[in-house]
Amino acid sequence: MKRKNKLPQNFDTKVLAINHIGSKGEGVSYLHTEFNYKEKEYNFFIPFSLPNEVIIARPTHFSSEGIRAEIIEIKESSRDRIDPQCRHFFKCGGCTLQHWKLNNYKNWKFKKISTPILKLSSSTNIKPIMISSLKSRRHAKFMAKKIKTTTIVGFNEYRSNFITKIDECIILDEKLIKLINNIDKPLNNLLQIGESINIHANLLDNGIDLLIDGLEKVPFNQFAELNKTLLQNNVIRFNRKIKNKTDLLFITTNTSLTNKLFCSTVYPTPGGFLQATLEGENAIINNTISALENINKSKLICELFSGCGTMTIPLLLKKFKIHAFEINNETLEAINIAAKKHGLGNNVVTKNRNLKTTPLNPEELTKYDAIIIDPPRSGAYLQFSNISMSKVPIVVSISCNINTFIRDSKSLIENYYELKWVQPIDQFLFSSHIEIVGLFALKEID
Repeated sequence: MKRKNKLPQNFDTKVLAINHIGSKGEGVSYLHTEFNYKEKEYNFFIPFSLPNEVIIARPTHFSSEGIRAEIIEIKESSRDRIDPQCRHFFKCGGCTLQHWKLNNYKNWKFKKISTPILKLSSSTNIKPIMISSLKSRRHAKFMAKKIKTTTIVGFNEYRSNFITKIDECIILDEKLIKLINNIDKPLNNLLQIGESINIHANLLDNGIDLLIDGLEKVPFNQFAELNKTLLQNNVIRFNRKIKNKTDLLFITTNTSLTNKLFCSTVYPTPGGFLQATLEGENAIINNTISALENINKSKLICELFSGCGTMTIPLLLKKFKIHAFEINNETLEAINIAAKKHGLGNNVVTKNRNLKTTPLNPEELTKYDAIIIDPPRSGAYLQFSNISMSKVPIVVSISCNINTFIRDSKSLIENYYELKWVQPIDQFLFSSHIEIVGLFALKEID
């Protein structure tokens, strides 16, 4: 939603009939009513409600898009409502749709992708959605905050800065849950009352890679208790962030991440981006390789927003040559290290580039046989505009935001590219987020 204004807690409740689930995973209702002395039909957004339910809701926030409300009572419950599997549901902001039957949830996610894509390109083949397993998420960002004499470790509540203590999760790998359950006491000795920190955890081959954004002022000799706890919970590398740099506190073993399906190994940087699940990563790589299978020229690929090489190395092993572009030098060095260890260092060139402010221009792109682009959630509109003028025959677009995917895809479709197929991948279970892999091919012009 747009900028929202908080409403008083004694605001009158409303009886609402839920029409559908909106793009953000909230129930949507329409009601003709008076609000701020203006009478008209308003959009209401109510988390944890379901289609065909009748609820009593209290409005909590107002914006130009509509009114957000919270459930006070369910007068008529949906037949598709089920008991959530996690007892932290309704409080933890990680999941919003555990209370819906799985088939309804899957169909909703598929339509979330298919409806706008088919509107953009009616001939596109949308493949069946691929869904990751429970307890398969291998990286997480969680929070810790000291309140009086206690430190709470967990996740933010839904659309809130309040932290919910987590001691179980049906999404995260159990090793990460164990860590969350055991670090509150040592952190409590390091934090000041009211102080909060962000904790980034990646599950690698030999254990957990941990980066804490905070604790800058804590002297090194005061980390002994926390370090001991981390080692007992299989943390193999621990860094803290200080002024946009990482400060290594300890490392015990090789910090590699192996993908057995593709026989590839990479070396992620502390707190580095990983696909949420291994299953999701495999689906993305498999679909990308499939998209490139008919390239029979030099096999020179431009990889934009390359990350630490989880895509780069499998492609190098498939005999492609890669030019990898990324803004972070440490990440690019991780690619070079992995490529050399695989004996493929001569087949990759890494280049530091801020693709948001200085995208590759059409002339720079023309030498490539294909482009792979995996931008952040905000997309890469300028870069896609340049790609559309480059006439590179194959473009593989990977996105975790359907809205920016559609926006950026328009420039390709308006410049003689055809969106052949899209693969939806759900590695963000019971949330509104979904990953997309799309294949664009340049049309032959008579």
